[in-house]
Amino acid sequence: MKYNQIKLLLFMAFIVLRPFFLLCLLVLLTCTASLLSHDEECLALFQFKQTIHHQNYDADGFQKFESWSNISNSDCCLSDGVVCSKGHVIGIDWSGRNLTGVINSSSTLFELAHLQILNLSMNNFVESRIPPEIARLKQLRHLDLSYSGFNGHIPNEFSHLMLLSSLDLSRNPLKLPNPGLEYLLKNMTSLEFLDLSGVDISVGSGSFSSVPRFLANFSSLRHIELRDCQLRDEFPSAVFHLPKLKHLSMGNNSNLTGFLPEFHNTSLLEKRYLFSTGFAGIIPESISNLNHLKVLSLQICHFSWHIPGSLHNLTHLTYLGLAENELAGLVPSLVSLSKVTILDLPYNKFEKGSMYGWINKLTNLNELYLDSMNIHDEILPYLANLTKLSIVSMSQNFIYGSIPSSFTNLTQLIVIDLKINQLQGQIFSSFLKFKSLEYLTIGYNKFNGTVGLESFLGLNKLEVLSIDQNSLSFVTTSNYTNATLPELSLLGLSSCNLKGFPAFLRFQTKKWKP
Repeated sequence: MKYNQIKLLLFMAFIVLRPFFLLCLLVLLTCTASLLSHDEECLALFQFKQTIHHQNYDADGFQKFESWSNISNSDCCLSDGVVCSKGHVIGIDWSGRNLTGVINSSSTLFELAHLQILNLSMNNFVESRIPPEIARLKQLRHLDLSYSGFNGHIPNEFSHLMLLSSLDLSRNPLKLPNPGLEYLLKNMTSLEFLDLSGVDISVGSGSFSSVPRFLANFSSLRHIELRDCQLRDEFPSAVFHLPKLKHLSMGNNSNLTGFLPEFHNTSLLEKRYLFSTGFAGIIPESISNLNHLKVLSLQICHFSWHIPGSLHNLTHLTYLGLAENELAGLVPSLVSLSKVTILDLPYNKFEKGSMYGWINKLTNLNELYLDSMNIHDEILPYLANLTKLSIVSMSQNFIYGSIPSSFTNLTQLIVIDLKINQLQGQIFSSFLKFKSLEYLTIGYNKFNGTVGLESFLGLNKLEVLSIDQNSLSFVTTSNYTNATLPELSLLGLSSCNLKGFPAFLRFQTKKWKP
């Protein structure tokens, strides 16, 4: 009887302890597998490279990715883009090599258990999905597969890469399956850099916010980029207050809602892109506390009320975009924003009466967009000193006066859009100095007199020319050669008192825009 009891006890002990023994065996096998020698790691890397091709466009074909001719006498650590430490491969950077091929679950890449850095960005792995076996690389700190053509679902096993501080899967046709972004990121508490731009995150979001609120607890985050991810629901405003956050980009997510909180002067934020989202409300005066801000991109949102007067305190700004909102009131002076290179304010609901003389102090301006801003001013003389301008777009206003001679100082102009204003006077050869000009529209003004083809000869980069709906008479000349004629894709000459079909059009070879 005692013998049978002992057998029963042993059997029960085996049943109870079996999972423990299996776990120990699994750990032992895992550890053994990870302890590849230096030569074994080089062999695994060599075998991986044999599955990869280099796209040689000059030869119109493919070549094997460079490899070691004699693996037994070659050290993989001497190979370009490979980093080793203590005899182990810890880093691979093969970004921008025109590489192609299939990376599947059996790839020997996943045998490199000591790998901490993997960068395969800007290549062409269009036939590959990201295998779940990537979770075997548990030592990974930096993973960059951006712009590399990977497709399909992001494997849930990504959540096992708990040591990641940098994750970039951007600009690949990837989708995030259930259970979604929260599951993917929840273990990556050391994350500093996150870029999933272009990844369809909505697939696994269910009824929950696409941007998990726990991100506000990831105090190491410096860079968050989730552009064009089909995000939705309300953005957790606490993320704005992450202590180390410098770059926040959530643009092109029209169903993502949110508001701007009050800001503290401890913020390190330098770049904020919220364009084309559902953000609404006011822009708080406390935005001036963002002392390090260089880029503020809030175009195509639903912000209302006024441009805060405190905005002029953001003296490090190089880009200010507030276009296509519901902002009203007067446009305040932004004269202190001397570093701004792009000023984008059009299509709001500003009141008549704003003064714009301060613009002539923004001598670093490269692009100026002031369309449909209810401007009643002779604004063109203010641009005389802005010699770095390449784009001037001020259509659909009430700008009056003539084109001043000082406007010809802006010899770097590529785009001039002054249509639908109240400009007047004659044109003559006002534009001949703009040798880089590609786009010129001055239609629907009050220009008068005669304008000839010679006013545009030599503008060899000009593609769009529209002078229609003025009081102009357009005359052609035979004093031109094919070398001096611009190659136009759009020409607007309606209401220009044409006496006949312009003969120079027969030399136009570009496909015309309808």
